[in-house]
Order: sequence, then C-alpha cells, then structure tokens
Amino acid sequence: MARIGEHREVNVRGHRRRGVLALALALVAVTAACSDPRSVSGDARSGRSPSGSPAGDTSAARPTPTPSLPAPPVTLDEAARALAGFLGADGVLGAATPRLDVERRLMLEQTRDGQQALTAAVFSGAVEALPPYTWGTPELLVPRVQQGPLWFTAIVDREEPSGKVRTAVLTLIRQGGEDWRLSSTSLLDEGIRPPEVAKDADGYATALGEEDTTVAISPRLMAPLHATSAEEGERGFAAGLIEKSPHTTGFADEIAKRRTDGKSECLGYDSIFAASSYPVHALRTADGGALVVYSLIRTTTRSVKIDPCASDARIPPDARKLTTESFIREELRTVETQLYVSTVPAKDSGRPARVIGYLGGLTKVIVS
Repeated sequence: MARIGEHREVNVRGHRRRGVLALALALVAVTAACSDPRSVSGDARSGRSPSGSPAGDTSAARPTPTPSLPAPPVTLDEAARALAGFLGADGVLGAATPRLDVERRLMLEQTRDGQQALTAAVFSGAVEALPPYTWGTPELLVPRVQQGPLWFTAIVDREEPSGKVRTAVLTLIRQGGEDWRLSSTSLLDEGIRPPEVAKDADGYATALGEEDTTVAISPRLMAPLHATSAEEGERGFAAGLIEKSPHTTGFADEIAKRRTDGKSECLGYDSIFAASSYPVHALRTADGGALVVYSLIRTTTRSVKIDPCASDARIPPDARKLTTESFIREELRTVETQLYVSTVPAKDSGRPARVIGYLGGLTKVIVS
C-alpha cells in the first residue's frame, strides 16, 4: 500500500515523480533506437497461431512441443486445472450465506497483491458484497518462458445474478510451493473486445520483460504514465501517449471539478495517483504490441479549510463503511486500490496506449 504523508510531502512527491518520469521517458527514447527487436524475457517467436483448447478440457490431445522451444514451466493443462479449481471454489464460497470467518479466511487465502486488498475491503464493508458469479469458458494465456513467480492470465466472461455479462481478465500467480492465488482481476469496459494475444504453434504466449522496448511504452512505465495522465490530464507528460478515457484524463477533470466545488464548501481537495508495488505482467499481442496488467494506488485528501464553515462536512458514503466517524473534523484521507489492464501498441506505431479494463475500490480510510 502506498505510504501516506502530509499534504506538503504529497506535493513534493508529485514533483519528484514527474522528474523521474521525465528522465525515464528520455532514457526510453534513447534505448529504443538501438534496442533488440526481440522480447527481453519472452519467447523470440511471436507469430500468430491458433488458440489452445479451452480451460478445463484436459483430455484433448495436444501437439508435441517443438523440440527447439523450451518446455514451459506451467503447462496449459496445469493452468486449466488451477483456474477451474479457483473458479469452482469462488462459486461455492461466494454463494455461502452468511459468510463465516472460516469462509472469509479461505477466500483471502486464494488472493494476493491488489486482489487481496480489495477482497479484504469487501469483508470490512467498504464495497458491495460479491455476488455469486457464473463463469464462462476461459481463454488461457500461459507464457512459455517466464521469470520469477510463475503466472498466467485468463480472459473469461463473468455473468452476474442479474444476467449481465462482463469480460474479466484474471492473473494468477504461484510463489514457490504455494498454491495458485488470484493476483488481479479487471473487467473490460463495455463494448471492448480483448486483443488477440500472440501464441506459438503449441498455444503458448510470449511474456515481455518490464523493460521491453519493442513496444511504445515499456510495461514498467505504463503505471507511472497512467498516474500522470490521471493527475494532470492532457497537460501532463503522458499527453498523446495514453488515449483519453474516464480512467485517465477523466480522473484529472474530476479532480479539478472537486477542487473548485470544495472551495465553496470550505473544503480542500487533492488526489494523487502512484504506481503500486504489486507485480506488472505483460504479454505480446498479435499486432506486435502488448497486453499489460498493473495497478495504481489513489490517495485522496479532503481537509477542513475554515471552521466553523465546514464543521458539518460529512464523510462520503463510500468511505463511511471503513470508519466509525461521521464528520470530517480536520482531514480525511482515503486510499483506493485500482487494478488495470491496458493495450500498448508496437514501437513506432504512432498510436497511443489504451486502458481497456478496470476494477477498484477503497481499501483504507484515515480520519484525523
């Protein structure tokens, strides 16, 4: 979770981050000109190929792996079993009423990273309780070559009890001898279709390293650029690099409006975004770009400017579930965990990156 400092420290950190970001962008521009066209940590082969069998179909015969390619550390069958087990348990535990402490513990044990923060917030009442979902047949995106904790991503339709269907992008991680855990879930914006991910002849995807320079924005820089776009809008460093949307420049417009509205209510308002410490994962898309999974932390501060003008300033409804206070006496700080999935075009494509999926909610409230 991002460290929350005093308001003065927030502004200093914002200026410091802009300086670092500008330097990073300059370095990317220099290194991109002489970069190796292959992925840093991924499979050198990134051509388009047919998808593998759907998850759960472990009986289907698979082609014999090409001898020249390394054996994958996570097979398609293993990923299918892990995802099926997770979705099955999610259905059982999600439908349990009332939820007992043991059920909550089991649900938390199935998660990690930003997903765990959001799940814990559900149990604390910070967000609406999770309804039981019905899951469709997933498309598995399993890297043939990968480093660090093993992981894979899946794209699958999720149906709510109301019948509404959203497409989810799930990323699962296994650390050492631990079980597979859900690290991130993002829901694609309505009307958005997921990009085609490049796969080899055996159906495996290509993972990109965080510093990969074959794409317009290296995976590691996607989060800080997104944060800048959300804070500064079209006047920030990310102008033209990330497509305008409610998740980017829309946040900047919202912040500007709330600052203005707050003045009439004797309230100060500020909101900053920062890249989280959670993992960043990227896969090569069929068009030479990347599908990037990452997360941001948003910290919002509301402060009473003049007393008693704002003495009756109430805690916003979404934050009220995480505190016993009803009014803002001096200052209210809220922390939101945001999970994203974006598409980044190939280098020199001339197109901006695009945020296509999001899931988030308040995970911490501090009243002073």
